[in-house]
Amino acid sequence: MRIALGVMITVALTGTAASLAAETPAARTHLEIAIWYDGAMSDLGPLNDIAWLFQQHHPEVIVNLRRHATLTAYPLLTRWTGVDAGSAPDLVVISASWLAQFQSALAPLDSLARSPAAEKIVPPALRLFTADGHLKAVPWGLGARVLLVRSDLLQAKELASPSTWEQVVAVAASLHNPPQVYGLGLPGAREGGGAALLQEMMWAEGDPAFDGRSVVDLATEGKARALARFVELAKSAQPEVLSWSQNELEQLFALGRLGMLVTDTWVARSWRGVQGIPAYQVLPLPGSKQAMGRLLGDGLAVFASSPKRDLAVKFAQVVLTMQAQQRLVDWGGLPVHQDLIEKAVSDPLLGAVVPTLAGATILFPNQPPALSRALDYALYLAVSGRATPPAALQAAQEMLRAEQGSPAAPGAPAGVG
Repeated sequence: MRIALGVMITVALTGTAASLAAETPAARTHLEIAIWYDGAMSDLGPLNDIAWLFQQHHPEVIVNLRRHATLTAYPLLTRWTGVDAGSAPDLVVISASWLAQFQSALAPLDSLARSPAAEKIVPPALRLFTADGHLKAVPWGLGARVLLVRSDLLQAKELASPSTWEQVVAVAASLHNPPQVYGLGLPGAREGGGAALLQEMMWAEGDPAFDGRSVVDLATEGKARALARFVELAKSAQPEVLSWSQNELEQLFALGRLGMLVTDTWVARSWRGVQGIPAYQVLPLPGSKQAMGRLLGDGLAVFASSPKRDLAVKFAQVVLTMQAQQRLVDWGGLPVHQDLIEKAVSDPLLGAVVPTLAGATILFPNQPPALSRALDYALYLAVSGRATPPAALQAAQEMLRAEQGSPAAPGAPAGVG
């Protein structure tokens, strides 16, 4: 028994196909797709169009989009891959960060990875959904981390847009005018997004926190530089950095209280046309030798247990096409299809991300949850002044070692968390 009602998309048929369907209704096949969405059903138009594209080739199929609350995503995935596999849908939208944990229940899509359609997708977008060498999902709703900068404040202060983290520090200090405006929003609350930002700053130093190996070494010079820069930025951030989450900072930016904020393209697009949002420009995250792109988001996977697995794989194949990927861009995602990238260059939001797509980084699918906890601890120690950045990272390293004897967290490499 399904615990949430869904939205059923039925595409009207014409001609011979419609007559046949009317004469033999029992022959119709239903394809169930679970999506996570809290908005209005009227906003599902682009997804309806993808179902329509599929049904042009499969008029005998009714595509049912089952809409579930986003907070139920992890519990339902756990249920469908465990005790209640019989109630699982045919396809499911899944976060790339959960792919490693649930991959055994997902059908491999290697035949699609070798298809001409896949050759049109930028390689990082396929790597994002590859686990143990097998493609497990196709790009569905991708985003990228970006830096938002108040363009009106830059103009008033006659400042250039920052392109390095050193310049971000300088611009944040120049824009800092408390209590009216704080130079930069910094998430510091536990599990509030600070660990993710710190990882990005470590990548910018060329010293990533996790590179896919089972041994994590946090006590390195590059990571210490990144943490020291985070502490420096805290001087031009909102008060009580350690109590703020990413979501709260996005609300503060929308109120005009922040000069800069690292966020993602979904948030920036959702603000388009909204009254009262301050003028801002979108920049790629600063890197070391070049601007850094980082892909994240959702893919569409096929449950291996689906009795309509072959048909579900065909639906996933349609999702790889330019027409379907255009609908996903309309839905709010990134243009990861080569034929869509050129048009996106002139977009004020997407244009900042497009140049970074080909070389974008991704989180390794088996990143241990213990790593985020350790980085949160390092932030707490360093930002509060309880420890220097090197000492804070050494303490975080010891925290990781202390967890080696505990049961491994889902998806964590042996000996990490």
